[in-house]
Amino acid sequence: MNLTKQILVFGMLLSITICVNAENLVETTTITVDEARGRARILETVYLSSLQNIHRNYFQGDQKSAIPSRVLEDVFYSVSSRNGIKSRWIAVNTPAMNVEHKPKPGFETRATVAMKAKKSRFEEVKDNVFYSARSVTLFASCQRCHLSALAQQNGGRRVAGLVIEIPLKNSTTDEDNDGSNK
Repeated sequence: MNLTKQILVFGMLLSITICVNAENLVETTTITVDEARGRARILETVYLSSLQNIHRNYFQGDQKSAIPSRVLEDVFYSVSSRNGIKSRWIAVNTPAMNVEHKPKPGFETRATVAMKAKKSRFEEVKDNVFYSARSVTLFASCQRCHLSALAQQNGGRRVAGLVIEIPLKNSTTDEDNDGSNK
């Protein structure tokens, strides 16, 4: 099985595992902030361990392979379309390699400030949505693309951010849970 198929299978299995509202019923659920926090931490663990394993096992800097963080964006999309849980990467103290990774005004900007101040996590609740941001250490293999050699030597911990938004009140329907990628 080639690399693309392995990553695709991995992403599909991960999406199925994370899917918490798999029944085809119309259902309104309300969760507490503590439940949302727990779900965010589970997703962080899955996403970050997946990122590290994909990077370690499949991505070689001198080959033309999909970048591991980009592969996980497909998983983010799948989780969002099935659960309404949004996840994305943001640049913190290195240049954004993708314009989509620039922090958006509001929560993401405040989270970036907190992570630059060496906080590993930043959370807020607003308008029935739990927002969580966690710092993600950029190891040497990541920094090769994100920073110049001189900037790498001038030290300090380099981080990106993983932002997860979990609605505290969620309504799912058959259309929301059909499993298609629209």
